[in-house]
Amino acid sequence: MIHRLRGQLVEKDNEGVTVDCGGVGYRTLSSITTVQNLPPVGEECVVHTRMVVREDAMLLFGFATKDERAVFDALTGVSKVGPKMALAVLSAMKPREVSEAVARGDVLKFASVSGLGKKTAERLVLELKGKEMAFFEAEPSVSGNGSGAASDSESSAFGGPYMEAREALTGLGYSLDEAEYVLNEVPPQETVEAYIKAALRKIGGRR
Repeated sequence: MIHRLRGQLVEKDNEGVTVDCGGVGYRTLSSITTVQNLPPVGEECVVHTRMVVREDAMLLFGFATKDERAVFDALTGVSKVGPKMALAVLSAMKPREVSEAVARGDVLKFASVSGLGKKTAERLVLELKGKEMAFFEAEPSVSGNGSGAASDSESSAFGGPYMEAREALTGLGYSLDEAEYVLNEVPPQETVEAYIKAALRKIGGRR
Protein backbone atom coordinates (compact mmCIF):
# COMPACT_ATOMS: atom_id res chain seq x y z
CA MET A 1 0.00 0.00 0.00
CA ILE A 2 1.28 3.47 -0.90
CA HIS A 3 1.02 5.59 2.25
CA ARG A 4 3.17 8.62 1.45
CA LEU A 5 4.92 10.23 -1.52
CA ARG A 6 7.95 12.47 -1.45
CA GLY A 7 9.34 13.88 -4.65
CA GLN A 8 9.09 16.62 -7.26
CA LEU A 9 5.66 18.03 -7.99
CA VAL A 10 5.41 17.83 -11.79
CA GLU A 11 1.71 18.47 -12.39
CA LYS A 12 -1.28 19.89 -10.57
CA ASP A 13 -4.78 20.82 -11.65
CA ASN A 14 -8.27 21.06 -10.18
CA GLU A 15 -8.56 17.27 -9.93
CA GLY A 16 -5.22 16.33 -8.40
CA VAL A 17 -1.44 16.25 -8.62
CA THR A 18 1.39 14.16 -10.05
CA VAL A 19 4.54 13.56 -8.00
CA ASP A 20 7.76 12.24 -9.53
CA CYS A 21 9.39 9.80 -7.12
CA GLY A 22 12.67 8.42 -8.47
CA GLY A 23 11.55 8.69 -12.08
CA VAL A 24 8.08 7.24 -11.50
CA GLY A 25 5.13 9.62 -11.69
CA TYR A 26 2.35 8.95 -9.18
CA ARG A 27 -0.99 10.58 -9.93
CA THR A 28 -3.26 11.33 -6.97
CA LEU A 29 -6.81 12.64 -6.92
CA SER A 30 -6.93 15.54 -4.46
CA SER A 31 -9.17 18.22 -3.02
CA ILE A 32 -8.90 21.84 -4.12
CA THR A 33 -7.56 22.56 -0.63
CA THR A 34 -4.62 20.18 -1.11
CA VAL A 35 -3.88 21.46 -4.60
CA GLN A 36 -3.75 25.03 -3.29
CA ASN A 37 -1.63 24.13 -0.24
CA LEU A 38 1.06 22.22 -2.11
CA PRO A 39 4.11 24.13 -3.45
CA PRO A 40 4.44 25.29 -7.07
CA VAL A 41 5.18 22.78 -9.84
CA GLY A 42 8.87 21.92 -9.94
CA GLU A 43 9.42 21.99 -6.19
CA GLU A 44 9.76 19.07 -3.79
CA CYS A 45 6.65 18.10 -1.85
CA VAL A 46 5.25 15.49 0.52
CA VAL A 47 1.81 14.04 -0.19
CA HIS A 48 0.03 11.79 2.31
CA THR A 49 -1.93 9.18 0.42
CA ARG A 50 -4.73 6.67 0.66
CA MET A 51 -5.21 3.90 -1.90
CA VAL A 52 -8.74 2.79 -2.74
CA VAL A 53 -9.07 -0.54 -4.55
CA ARG A 54 -12.21 -1.23 -6.57
CA GLU A 55 -13.18 -4.04 -8.91
CA ASP A 56 -12.41 -1.90 -11.95
CA ALA A 57 -9.64 0.40 -10.71
CA MET A 58 -6.94 1.21 -8.15
CA LEU A 59 -7.21 4.88 -7.19
CA LEU A 60 -4.68 6.92 -5.23
CA PHE A 61 -5.89 9.93 -3.25
CA GLY A 62 -3.42 12.54 -2.01
CA PHE A 63 -3.53 15.06 0.83
CA ALA A 64 -1.34 17.95 1.90
CA THR A 65 -1.78 17.08 5.61
CA LYS A 66 -2.39 14.02 7.75
CA ASP A 67 -5.45 15.74 9.22
CA GLU A 68 -7.06 15.97 5.80
CA ARG A 69 -6.38 12.29 5.19
CA ALA A 70 -7.88 11.42 8.59
CA VAL A 71 -11.06 13.32 7.71
CA PHE A 72 -11.15 11.60 4.30
CA ASP A 73 -10.98 8.22 6.05
CA ALA A 74 -13.79 9.21 8.42
CA LEU A 75 -16.00 10.57 5.64
CA THR A 76 -15.58 7.49 3.43
CA GLY A 77 -16.49 5.35 6.44
CA VAL A 78 -20.00 6.83 6.31
CA SER A 79 -22.50 4.77 4.35
CA LYS A 80 -23.12 6.01 0.81
CA VAL A 81 -20.24 8.55 1.00
CA GLY A 82 -17.61 7.59 -1.57
CA PRO A 83 -14.10 8.97 -2.12
CA LYS A 84 -15.17 11.59 -4.66
CA MET A 85 -17.90 12.92 -2.38
CA ALA A 86 -15.38 13.03 0.48
CA LEU A 87 -13.07 15.11 -1.73
CA ALA A 88 -15.97 17.47 -2.48
CA VAL A 89 -16.44 18.03 1.25
CA LEU A 90 -12.70 18.63 1.73
CA SER A 91 -12.68 21.05 -1.21
CA ALA A 92 -15.41 23.10 0.48
CA MET A 93 -14.31 22.78 4.12
CA LYS A 94 -10.99 22.61 5.93
CA PRO A 95 -10.42 19.66 8.32
CA ARG A 96 -11.08 21.81 11.38
CA GLU A 97 -14.30 23.14 9.83
CA VAL A 98 -15.45 19.55 9.26
CA SER A 99 -14.62 18.75 12.88
CA GLU A 100 -16.53 21.75 14.21
CA ALA A 101 -19.53 21.13 11.93
CA VAL A 102 -19.75 17.52 13.16
CA ALA A 103 -19.42 18.62 16.79
CA ARG A 104 -22.34 21.05 16.53
CA GLY A 105 -24.48 18.82 14.29
CA ASP A 106 -24.38 21.31 11.44
CA VAL A 107 -26.39 19.52 8.74
CA LEU A 108 -26.90 22.73 6.73
CA LYS A 109 -23.14 23.24 6.39
CA PHE A 110 -22.63 19.79 4.90
CA ALA A 111 -25.77 20.02 2.75
CA SER A 112 -24.30 23.15 1.13
CA VAL A 113 -21.53 21.04 -0.45
CA SER A 114 -22.24 20.40 -4.12
CA GLY A 115 -23.62 16.90 -4.68
CA LEU A 116 -24.28 16.26 -0.99
CA GLY A 117 -28.02 16.20 -0.30
CA LYS A 118 -29.70 16.87 3.02
CA LYS A 119 -30.32 13.18 3.79
CA THR A 120 -26.68 12.31 3.21
CA ALA A 121 -25.63 15.32 5.29
CA GLU A 122 -27.84 14.14 8.16
CA ARG A 123 -26.40 10.64 7.94
CA LEU A 124 -22.88 12.02 7.83
CA VAL A 125 -23.36 14.09 11.00
CA LEU A 126 -25.06 11.21 12.80
CA GLU A 127 -22.44 8.59 11.94
CA LEU A 128 -19.39 10.82 12.52
CA LYS A 129 -20.70 11.99 15.89
CA GLY A 130 -20.85 8.38 16.97
CA LYS A 131 -17.19 7.75 16.15
CA GLU A 132 -14.71 7.81 19.00
CA MET A 133 -12.15 9.94 17.21
CA ALA A 134 -10.10 12.59 18.96
CA PHE A 135 -10.18 14.65 15.78
CA PHE A 136 -13.95 15.04 16.04
CA GLU A 137 -14.04 16.20 19.63
CA ALA A 138 -15.72 19.57 20.08
CA GLU A 139 -13.32 22.48 19.81
CA PRO A 140 -13.79 26.05 21.08
CA SER A 141 -15.66 28.13 18.53
CA VAL A 142 -13.79 31.03 17.00
CA SER A 143 -15.77 34.07 15.95
CA GLY A 144 -15.24 35.66 12.56
CA ASN A 145 -14.16 38.98 14.05
CA GLY A 146 -10.82 37.60 15.23
CA SER A 147 -11.67 37.77 18.92
CA GLY A 148 -10.27 34.28 19.57
CA ALA A 149 -11.87 31.43 21.49
CA ALA A 150 -15.39 32.11 22.61
CA SER A 151 -16.65 31.89 26.17
CA ASP A 152 -19.11 29.17 27.20
CA SER A 153 -22.10 31.46 26.60
CA GLU A 154 -20.70 32.60 23.26
CA SER A 155 -20.04 29.02 22.20
CA SER A 156 -23.63 28.09 23.03
CA ALA A 157 -24.98 31.06 21.09
CA PHE A 158 -22.74 30.21 18.16
CA GLY A 159 -24.27 26.75 18.08
CA GLY A 160 -28.04 27.15 18.59
CA PRO A 161 -29.31 30.68 17.84
CA TYR A 162 -26.47 31.29 15.37
CA MET A 163 -27.33 28.22 13.32
CA GLU A 164 -31.07 28.93 13.37
CA ALA A 165 -30.47 32.53 12.31
CA ARG A 166 -28.19 31.36 9.52
CA GLU A 167 -30.88 28.98 8.30
CA ALA A 168 -33.45 31.80 8.41
CA LEU A 169 -31.18 34.05 6.33
CA THR A 170 -30.66 31.33 3.72
CA GLY A 171 -34.44 30.99 3.64
CA LEU A 172 -34.60 34.69 2.76
CA GLY A 173 -32.44 34.06 -0.29
CA TYR A 174 -28.91 34.69 1.01
CA SER A 175 -26.27 32.08 0.28
CA LEU A 176 -24.77 30.12 3.17
CA ASP A 177 -21.45 31.97 2.75
CA GLU A 178 -23.20 35.35 2.79
CA ALA A 179 -25.22 34.44 5.89
CA GLU A 180 -22.16 33.18 7.76
CA TYR A 181 -20.09 36.21 6.77
CA VAL A 182 -22.57 38.75 8.09
CA LEU A 183 -23.42 36.74 11.23
CA ASN A 184 -19.72 36.45 12.06
CA GLU A 185 -19.49 40.25 11.91
CA VAL A 186 -22.01 40.77 14.71
CA PRO A 187 -21.35 40.11 18.42
CA PRO A 188 -22.74 36.86 19.91
CA GLN A 189 -26.50 37.17 20.54
CA GLU A 190 -28.73 35.30 22.97
CA THR A 191 -31.69 34.75 20.62
CA VAL A 192 -32.34 33.92 16.98
CA GLU A 193 -34.33 37.13 16.55
CA ALA A 194 -31.46 39.25 17.88
CA TYR A 195 -29.04 37.59 15.48
CA ILE A 196 -31.33 38.18 12.50
CA LYS A 197 -31.99 41.84 13.38
CA ALA A 198 -28.29 42.53 13.86
CA ALA A 199 -27.44 40.76 10.60
CA LEU A 200 -30.07 42.63 8.60
CA ARG A 201 -28.84 45.94 10.03
CA LYS A 202 -25.34 45.03 8.85
CA ILE A 203 -26.63 44.14 5.41
CA GLY A 204 -28.71 47.34 5.22
CA GLY A 205 -25.74 49.44 6.27
CA ARG A 206 -23.76 48.27 3.26
CA ARG A 207 -26.34 49.36 0.73
